[in-house]
Amino acid sequence: MNFKKPFFVIFMFFLCFAKSDIAFAANINFLDDNDKTELAEVVKKIYEVKTNCLTSENFFELAACYDKSSRNGTWAFEHEIKRVKYLNKWASERGIKFTKINSLVKVKKITAKGNNHIRINLDEIYTFNYIYPKDTNITINTFGTKLRHTVSLVKKADLWKIESDWYTDCFEDALSNYTGSTEKIESKSDILNIPYISKSFDLNISERYDRMKAIEYADKYCGANIEGSIYTYNNKYRDFTGIGGDCTNFASQVLGDKDGGMLKTDGTWYCNYSKYGNSQGSSAWVNADGFKNYLIYSGKGMLLKKGTFLQLAVPQNNEINESIVQKLNLGDLVCYAKKSDMNHFAIITAWDSHGYPLVNSHTTDRYHVPWDLGWGDKDITFYLIHIR
Repeated sequence: MNFKKPFFVIFMFFLCFAKSDIAFAANINFLDDNDKTELAEVVKKIYEVKTNCLTSENFFELAACYDKSSRNGTWAFEHEIKRVKYLNKWASERGIKFTKINSLVKVKKITAKGNNHIRINLDEIYTFNYIYPKDTNITINTFGTKLRHTVSLVKKADLWKIESDWYTDCFEDALSNYTGSTEKIESKSDILNIPYISKSFDLNISERYDRMKAIEYADKYCGANIEGSIYTYNNKYRDFTGIGGDCTNFASQVLGDKDGGMLKTDGTWYCNYSKYGNSQGSSAWVNADGFKNYLIYSGKGMLLKKGTFLQLAVPQNNEINESIVQKLNLGDLVCYAKKSDMNHFAIITAWDSHGYPLVNSHTTDRYHVPWDLGWGDKDITFYLIHIR
């Protein structure tokens, strides 16, 4: 994430979900525990419908959650359709089939805001299961993401509707080529010629960079660790989510923390630690441009190549069933640029059953997510950085 520019995007959502057995006074100024419990159930049901649509592509059922009589409600519905179209097109091109997607909603705070208005702070944790259906031996691959929402609900005609929803969307940078039409989803593309990666990786401890510790740190503190249900950051560091983004700060932690990769810091790339937490890093520590330049010019990192997804993942004419992505090692980095703006950093932490690189990151928290998922816009450039 570029520390200079906010990554948060604003979505004004008008969702609806009938709940006839919930009775509130005409003017809501106070919520008791029963009210909060029932409201939490309403929100969870809304998100279940949205999540189910990702694989069912049932736009009729999805439409029932939206107040399409409003301009913002129509926009929100169309935005959700774009997300569904993108995810299924992405999977089709890679020969992937999603077998199950779950959405766990963790309501953190519910506050009455006046006449039939409620504000809810919640975390939405997605778990995606997918397979390569053409494989002889089917393996289920799993990854997770976490989205942080601030949701405003309004009650109209006994239906609760989401009036606004602020969150970071893990697919947002890939939606510009899709429409919000409910017509049949654009025909799926042919499967891309992405080679199967099969090789061993050197994770031996070195004096310079401990890749195994770096991966362990990235899994523990990514905020979306679905395996251990640990949704946390390392609280000794300041969290820049919402004020520029925390992805570069996290990548620096993974490489340089004493419990991580232990890459040596210096007068340019460092963090001033406080015994009370909330430690502050240098510009090269928290800024994507500065971090990328520091790694390359200090010699700690080597730019393998920059380019589009096709240039990096699909073998070119002069290559024999090999792509640049295959040269990455666990503990290496991917930098994402929108045009010339360094926008995001992620760490290679695993490989799926086809050797597809998986990443962890902050801001929109990712755990073992396919490295390009959500970055499909034509203006996106990837920088593959190998840590020496």
